[in-house]
Formats: sequence, structure tokens, C-alpha cells
Amino acid sequence: MKLTKTLLAVAILSSSVLALSACGKSKTLVGFDTDLAKKVGEELGISVSFQEIVWEQKEIELSSKNIDLIWNGFTITEERKQALSFSMPYMVNKQVVVSKNSQSELIGSTAYKVAVEAGSAGSDAFDGDLLFKNSTKIEVTSQIDALTEVLSGTSDLAIIDGVMAGYYLADSTSYGKSLKTLSNYENSSEYYGIGARKGDEAFIAKINEGLSKAYQDASTTKIAEKYGLSSALVAPTSYASYDSISDKSSWDYIVAKKSMTIGYTVFAPIAYMA
Repeated sequence: MKLTKTLLAVAILSSSVLALSACGKSKTLVGFDTDLAKKVGEELGISVSFQEIVWEQKEIELSSKNIDLIWNGFTITEERKQALSFSMPYMVNKQVVVSKNSQSELIGSTAYKVAVEAGSAGSDAFDGDLLFKNSTKIEVTSQIDALTEVLSGTSDLAIIDGVMAGYYLADSTSYGKSLKTLSNYENSSEYYGIGARKGDEAFIAKINEGLSKAYQDASTTKIAEKYGLSSALVAPTSYASYDSISDKSSWDYIVAKKSMTIGYTVFAPIAYMA
């Protein structure tokens, strides 16, 4: 009798857990870079894990080996190439300026409050453009926080990735109903790449190999179509082959771990919870 009651209690508890799970499904990390990283890992026979990081601390996370790659809409710059090893570019992007719909076009003599993600290409764009010489830079922890600054009126403008702006400023979103990109701001094209520790050339050669295979079998195209990024894709370029690199220790390290950890921050359509 006691056993029957116990089994009944277990059955009721199991049903309750299943019901709760159905009502509150856990979200999953998705996005273009997330899906592409998984595909490249599959090509290389290496499992992939993801670690959310503070973007401003990305190089520290990498050097301390808390992560193995920075793969998160990471703009290749000459300055960054001095400190990191980069993959070939795989996507083109531009920095854009976002304002409220009521904002007029940019006027260089105006003192704006401009929100940027600390340590980002948007922050570099602010620093390097005389248009903002009278403005104040407001550093925040993520690009989505920069958008929220403008939406709330705490900042006048935000400088963010055009890839991100195209997603968040769609008409159906809360941001899209109130914000716009300013058309008189011109910023040159930049390219996303994957950053590794300086000297990890064998590892990067393998990443390039995986990127090339994913592009050739149309996996990259399918992922881009899924997130509306087909026009931003960049075809693979030539790269140093794995066999041509004498020091293979960086790849040996990953093989020994049987996994690679990707550092990311949340911003759609690159990496976000859905």
C-alpha cells in the first residue's frame, strides 16, 4: 500500500515537472556566429561551448584561457592584429549612428551624448571622427545597452554595428518603432573575423579550414539566409595552410581538450537567446 502511494506521488510529481517545462521552455543561444561556430566545430571534429563575457574584458578572457576564441561580430583592425591572431574575414559590416525618430541629421558642431559599447568598433569610430569632437562618449557594457540609452533619452545617439541595427530597428520591434539610423553618417566598411591568442596560427589555420569548408558546401549561405544576412557574407580568401605551420601547439591544445570555448556578448542576429 505504501509503495503504491509512493509511486502515485512520483507520477504526480513527474507530471507537474513536465507541465512546468512545457509552460516555461528554456531559451537557447542562437544567431549567425553561434550557428557558424557550431558548423565549423563539426567540420573540425571539435565540440563547441559558449561563454558570455564582458566585451571590454575580451582580450583578458582570451589570454587567461577562459575562452579560446573571440567570435562575436569582432571587427578586424590593424591595432587588434598587433595583439591577436585573426581568421580570414567572413562578413562585412559598417558602424552606424542611431537616434530617435525625431532627431534631425547630424550636425558636427553639436554637443551630443553618444552611447557606445566599451572596447568596441563603435567606440573607436567615435574617437576617430571629428564629427564628435564636441560630444561626450557614454561607455556602456553592450551594444543593446547603447540602443536602450537612446530609447530612454539618456543619450542622444548610439554608434553600433550596422548588422545589429538592421535587426533591431525592424518596424515590428520596440526599437524600430522609435529609433532610426542617420543617413548622413558615413563610415567605411569593416570586416568581422575570429580572434585567437597571438601566435595561435595553427589553431587559426584550422578555423580558416572549417570556414572555407562551410562556405563551399553552402552551410554558411543557409545560416546567413536564416538570419537575413546573405548580402553581408564575404567569400573565403587565401590563408596559410595548417601543414605549412611548424608550431602546431595551439591546435594540439584544442585537440587535447576536445573542445573550444567561444567568448560572446548578446546581440542579435549574431548571438542571442531565443
